[in-house]
Amino acid sequence: MNSHYGIVPVVETVQQPRVGPASPFIGPPSYRCVSDDPNTQADSLRGWSQLYDQLSVGSFKGEIAGACFGGIHIFCETTNLSLRQSCIVQSNSWWFGIPVSETDSFRIDERRVEDGTVAVRRGHRPFELITPASFRIFGVVVPHKILADHLRSVFPDEDALERVELGAIQGHMRANGATRRLFGEVLAEIGRRPEMLQSPSASAAIQGPILDAIAEMCACSPRIHDVPRSAMEHAQIVRKVRQFLLDNTDRTISVPELCTIFKVSRRTLQYAFDHVLGIGPNAYLKILRLNGVRRDLLRRDVRIPVQQAASDWGFWHLSQFAKDYRTLFDELPSATAKRTERTVL
Repeated sequence: MNSHYGIVPVVETVQQPRVGPASPFIGPPSYRCVSDDPNTQADSLRGWSQLYDQLSVGSFKGEIAGACFGGIHIFCETTNLSLRQSCIVQSNSWWFGIPVSETDSFRIDERRVEDGTVAVRRGHRPFELITPASFRIFGVVVPHKILADHLRSVFPDEDALERVELGAIQGHMRANGATRRLFGEVLAEIGRRPEMLQSPSASAAIQGPILDAIAEMCACSPRIHDVPRSAMEHAQIVRKVRQFLLDNTDRTISVPELCTIFKVSRRTLQYAFDHVLGIGPNAYLKILRLNGVRRDLLRRDVRIPVQQAASDWGFWHLSQFAKDYRTLFDELPSATAKRTERTVL
């Protein structure tokens, strides 16, 4: 386990999730969404474009509670199952992510974030998260100008924003613990009194401590260590394989074929998937296709029969498909389809 606490930058880009542009902040300033489907949850996070794949078995339960004020978006996301998340924050902003529990760890692109470390990502740059089961994370999205102006006022003799951009900062356990408490208190108070966000003075009073907390984490940050080359290569292999599979959903693709296409040995492919996702490539291929079927069955713009959705994602043995689907999502595909029909009606 890494003994450092801090902000981890991400310099690698990933394929953009197959969803529309990030949604603007529409609706009341505070919100709370409870979901029983990963992608319903992904769509409910304001100002983001996301696509979730469920990796662990069971019925999904999730929640997002957030608030938007003065251009800042603060939220807490809770998920009960392991997920792979393709994410894009709205442009011209910065995202800071810190697990609610300092003992939780997750993966952002090729880097494992652990020991209470904070992750940071520039807006308009796609990235991927691998999150464990029973995971809660605070997130804050700050417009670039607001963050730059605040850091410039706190650090007049240096370019603190450049330190964030270059990935040269790591926070401290004390600063991160105070930040967690602050974020929790802000969301709890807004949950009790959402009407306070209608007051510009109250919004400004909340915004100040949030920006100060981010600046404090920057102030006590030592240099971070580079990601090992092997870890970057493994993450890139998994990322390219996943995008290739999504681009070729009309046919079943085998592991030997993937080895040929990406010019890697089967052992290298196995190591890459074990290292990044904790599962082998064959298991991931099935999970990815099952998630694809589920997304198709949950579409509200068009109703797709279960057999057609299964066939479209390369499942020819329907009884085995139904068994695998139920194992992963804790419900039969027919139940998913019926639930979608009731929602549309």
